[in-house]
Formats: sequence, structure tokens, C-alpha cells
Amino acid sequence: MAAQLLWTLGLGVLVVWAVKTWIQYSALTDKAHIRRIRGLTTIFANGSNVSMVLRSSSTLGLGQTQLWFNIRRWYETSGWDVSAAISFFPRAKVTYFVSDPALLKEITSSRTEFPKSTEQYDVLRFFGRNIVTEEGEEWKKYKKICAPAFSERNNRLVWDYTLRIISDFFEEVWLLDKVPSDTEVVIEDFKIPSTQFTLRIIVAASFGQLLPWKTVNTSYTSFSNPSWEIKLPAKAEALGREKQTNVTSSEELAIEEIFEIISQDIFLKLAIPDWLLRNAEWAFMPFGNLRNRAIKVRKAFEGLKLYMQNIITARTNGITSSDSSLLPSDSGKGADLFSNLIEANENDGALDDGQVWDPELGEYVNADAYEPLGNRAKTADNTDTKLTDVELMGNIFIFLLGGHETTAHTMCYALALLALYQGEQEKLFQHIISVCPDGQMPTYEDLPRLTRTMAVMQETLRLYPPVIGIPKKAANDTSFTTGNPITEEKLTIPIEKGTQFVLHVPGVHYNPHYWNDPTKFNPDRFMPGSNWPRDAFLPFSADFRDRRKILSGLEKEEEQFNNETFEERKERVLNTENGITLTPVRVPLVFTRRE
Repeated sequence: MAAQLLWTLGLGVLVVWAVKTWIQYSALTDKAHIRRIRGLTTIFANGSNVSMVLRSSSTLGLGQTQLWFNIRRWYETSGWDVSAAISFFPRAKVTYFVSDPALLKEITSSRTEFPKSTEQYDVLRFFGRNIVTEEGEEWKKYKKICAPAFSERNNRLVWDYTLRIISDFFEEVWLLDKVPSDTEVVIEDFKIPSTQFTLRIIVAASFGQLLPWKTVNTSYTSFSNPSWEIKLPAKAEALGREKQTNVTSSEELAIEEIFEIISQDIFLKLAIPDWLLRNAEWAFMPFGNLRNRAIKVRKAFEGLKLYMQNIITARTNGITSSDSSLLPSDSGKGADLFSNLIEANENDGALDDGQVWDPELGEYVNADAYEPLGNRAKTADNTDTKLTDVELMGNIFIFLLGGHETTAHTMCYALALLALYQGEQEKLFQHIISVCPDGQMPTYEDLPRLTRTMAVMQETLRLYPPVIGIPKKAANDTSFTTGNPITEEKLTIPIEKGTQFVLHVPGVHYNPHYWNDPTKFNPDRFMPGSNWPRDAFLPFSADFRDRRKILSGLEKEEEQFNNETFEERKERVLNTENGITLTPVRVPLVFTRRE
């Protein structure tokens, strides 16, 4: 009897929800502006946990991967650069996808009217609140402390560490000073070394610590010259074997293994509740592979937390392990990001040279011209702006995670594009040797002159932006007007408070009304003197480093690929999936020495 009553009650609730949702859905679709720009209809909204887990879905939920697969389809159907996606659960609502550059500028220029949807960033509070997850006064507090950490000293440090790390890689891993000059270095998947490069660069720039190359995995590398074979360091071979064993302690994981595990399986951390992850040994006993992955990702996060805690303790006690004395130029002691962050935190956003970050100007000014150092700024609730250790860890983790993935994957895409477009590769090579003749290594002062290098990276970021969807919401009832670039009509869209937006970055980067032949790799768009549409470009910035002697060429692969057309090869080499950021699936490359 009780079971029947519960069944009846449940059915009644479902019927009431269905009727109520249908009424809401009908009200939405009756609106004239939604009928004109209507796109997909799904059960779950883009920002829901279901859509996050089902990233490739376009029926149950609007998964994030669909933002990549449908770069322009939604807009081509209606002719407008705004698309309305309707979802049913838990209530019928509309989410607007925006690829109109004018609207993007309007939305991004007002954090007050269009703040970020912080609820969609809650999952990134792994170690604490941070500049990505917060908005309003909390965001201002983190901005005040974090912005000064990215100083000119740190920029120079990144440059110098990059040269040192890449040079050491060529000498210690690829052994280029020992191999015959006609040897080709064949890379099964360049995503592996690119993550190795960027991890070491970001750890060095963040903590002032140089990770050794001795234990790096080189199983992805082979050499085309049969008369010479690479001899892997014993520790590298051991590392490959160790990855097959179970991890029993977070202290057993090296920092590179920690980041490799986090990059691959961060979505397990997002999807599995903490109490279940803590008990993964028995909770996932019937699922061997999932059990091992869950245990590893838990240990990786524990290991990273311990790593950061130890550095915070050491730095606050005045202990540093910086390797800046080994750098080719005077980058300055304590210029690493973490030292700058702790320094700015202790001095309320000011640096040792007496300069302070002015959030209004977005630059450093003399402290006397801004405010006395003794007058510590307060947030709206009159609390101290100084960050706790938890907040320090939360912010440094976001910088580590974001910087590592975005830079590694952007470098992958860039070299793959240069391998496919040999003419553009030759232009870049000639440009580099014109700036750095006779085999000179580029200096930090050369950066403004490396205009084609920057153009290549900007074009790569246009074609393959790391973040493909930026969630925003309306703080108040408002409206905005969008134009139809074909008919030149105008459409005013009323917006209710709380309405969700997604700034569709690929949608605007591939918008043919602003970019000529948008699918083509054409770095000339960004060369000095070109009139490119700045409001239609929303990438994360990334640095590109190179070495004069080698550039990439496409790998000579298995026989089944011999008859590929250029477009088929391009699709295979640049095959993409969506992880934390846009991710290349596999990038096979071969490197040959240029003399």
C-alpha cells in the first residue's frame, strides 16, 4: 500500500512538473525574438552537471564539445549571430549563445551588468576560492593581489627559463649535439613533449625550481637514421614501468606525474563526490580501471596540495630554492610568480621597489602617487584584503592548471599547422633568422621584433582557442540589440535578470562576416599594418618559443595514410576533443635539422 502511494505521489509530481514546464516552454517559444534566433532544444542546460559529464551530448544536455562541433551551424540556420538554446530541466529556460563581436564587447566590458556565472566555476575551488571562481568584491580582492605577481620581472624570468629548459631538452633528451646531422626525430604524439616543456617552464616561472630531464618519458620518440639509436636514461625507462603500478602514497608521485594525472582525469575529480573519492578503494572495487584512475587522481591532488603547502611554508620562512643563478640573464632573484604573489600579499599589492598595482589603470604606479602603503585597502565588508594560505593555494593552482594546459596545447596546434602549411613555416623560419642571425638565441629584448612569430601564435589561437565557451549572466533586467550581417536588420532582445549567456569563442573566431576565409591558416592577418577585427578575437594569450636549428614537418606515417588528400591529413592531425581546454587528440610530427 505504501509503495503504491509513493508511486502515485511520484507520478503526480512528474505530471505537475511536465505541465508546468510545457507552459514555460510555450511561453518562451511564443516570444517573437526567440522564434527568430532559436537553436537547439535539450533536456539539460549547457551549464548543468549532466552537460558537463556528457560533453559530447546535444540531446540530453548541450555538452561543451558541441560548442566546437557546431562552430557556425546554429547561426547559419537563422542568419543571426545570436542563438537561443532552450532546456527543460529543472525548468524551461533559455540560454543565449553569442558570436556577435559588438555584443561580446558590450558583455565583457561590464562586469557589473554581466558578471560571470560563478556557480559554473564552483568545481574549480579544489584548493580554495580564486580569481577564476569569484566575482564582485572577492574578485577585486584577488585581482589586487594577483595582478602585481605578473610583473615585468616575471615575464623576463619566463623567457629566460624557457630558453634554458628547451636547450637542456635538446641536449639531454634528444641529444642533438651527438646525433648525425641527417637524423630525423620522429614524434608519435607531440602532445607528450609539449606538456613536458610547459610543465617545466610553468614550475620554474611559478616556483623558481628547475625540474630535471633525467626521468622524463621518451617512449614517444624514435630516430629515422638506422645507424644511430637513442639510448634512454635508465631512470626514464624505470619511470615508464612505474606508471603501470599502483600508487599507494601521494608522496610517491613526482610533480610531472601529478600534472599528467590531473590533466587526463580532472573530470573524475569534478564528477565524483569527495566522500566517494576518499573511499575509492572499496567504492569502485568492481570497476578495476575506474578504481585505479580514481585513486590516482585523488593521490595527485593530495600530492599537489602537499607540494604547494611545503613551498608556502618555505617562502614565508624566507627559504627559497630558486635556480635563477643558472639563467642566461639577470632576471632578478625572487621574480618567480609565487614569490611575487607572497610579496604582493604581504605588502597589500605593492612590490619591493615601492610600486603598487593600480586596478583602475591596469598598471604599476609609484605608491606615493596612489595611496600610502600604511593605508591597507578594505573590501566592501571592511575585511582585510590579505589572502589566507588556502586562497594562495587556490589561486596558484588555477595559474598552474590554466597555464600548463593552454600553453601546451596551443604549441601543439601551432607546430601542427606549420607542418601542414610548409610555406608558412618557411616564412616564419626566414623571419626568425632575420631577427636572430648566425644562430643567435633570441633575447627578451627581441620579443617586439618577432612579429611573425606572434602572428603565427595569434592565428593559432584564433583557429584553436583554449576556452571555447565563456559563461556569463545578466545581473538585472536589460536588453541588447544584435544585427543580421546578411539582411542588415536589427533585433532587440529583452533579457530577464539571471538569464545565462555563453560567449561562443569559436563562433566569433570563424565568423565569415569578420574574418575572410576563416578556416584557412593565415598568419598574415595579424602582421603589423593589417586591419584585423580586434573585437572578434577572444583568445587567452600564450607565448611561443622556438629554436633556430629545427622546425617541424609532418610525420611520414603508416602506408594507409599515403594517399590522403591535404584536407584529410589536416583533419586527422588536427583532430580535437574538449578537455579542461580544447585538446588535440594526437599530433604526429617529425623534426629535421635546418642548416
